[in-house]
Amino acid sequence: MSRIAQSRRPGGAGFTLIETMVALAIGLAVAGALVEAGLAAFASGRRADALARIAGDGALALDVMRQQVAQAGFGQPHDAGAGGGAALHAFPAIAGCTAAGFVDLQAGILAPAGCRTAAPDPTASDALEVAHEASVLPAGASNGILGGAGTPQPLDCLGNTFAPTRDAATGDDYWLVDSKFYVADGSLYCHGSGNRAGAAIVQNVEALQVRYGMAGAPSGADGARQVAYYGDAPSVGSPLWADVLSVRLCVQVRSADRVLDGAAAATLGSWVDCRDARRSATDGYLRRTFATTVVLQNRLP
Repeated sequence: MSRIAQSRRPGGAGFTLIETMVALAIGLAVAGALVEAGLAAFASGRRADALARIAGDGALALDVMRQQVAQAGFGQPHDAGAGGGAALHAFPAIAGCTAAGFVDLQAGILAPAGCRTAAPDPTASDALEVAHEASVLPAGASNGILGGAGTPQPLDCLGNTFAPTRDAATGDDYWLVDSKFYVADGSLYCHGSGNRAGAAIVQNVEALQVRYGMAGAPSGADGARQVAYYGDAPSVGSPLWADVLSVRLCVQVRSADRVLDGAAAATLGSWVDCRDARRSATDGYLRRTFATTVVLQNRLP
């Protein structure tokens, strides 16, 4: 018998032990790679979903506040009587606290109750209050949403009707929309004119920070209607509130669930906060900040 014939494996013989072990090792390697790729794809998809929701929450929070801030100080001319011509109801357009909340949510902007003691952490949440007069006009011409039973009435930031405000100087009643924005329990809250307590309007908001664009000169002087700098909130009742021409809003939004493991959290979990500082956390949550600047149109000439 030739050597070639002797080296052939009988037709009914199986794999050798070495061949089986090699095949098993290759199979395990391929399976492990597929599992790892699947887990990576799942983690990537979960992270993408979290970022999409974060972006949606951030956009919604800014949009809700922008709608109110843009109208701050708006008033409708009314008859002053006795040959006085047209006049506007007098009320503060804007107020706020830096790194603190309001002492009393029930106190309206006509009688501000002041701010709580500021937190030592400069990234702590601020509070913002804005007010404008709501118009009640037909055919959708009103500057807000109307509701209520019977005669249409303006609604506050939570969709509630509220009582009109009496102007002591003229004896007129008008609709003063007074909205307070602040962060509590991981959500953006609003306290409106028609409710005794605030309510959450956007979840997963960790912080609200507000900067105020201040006029470069007193009213009537050159540069009076130009923003010279952005700063923290003036003290309650300060005449400097009359120099606020714009508002810069920034919210920090967190993912609803943990999406990162310990190894990735230190890098992928980093973000830039509302004061432009790079920060990171290892708790597995994603965070992002969103900002916008709103010009107070009713403060412009």
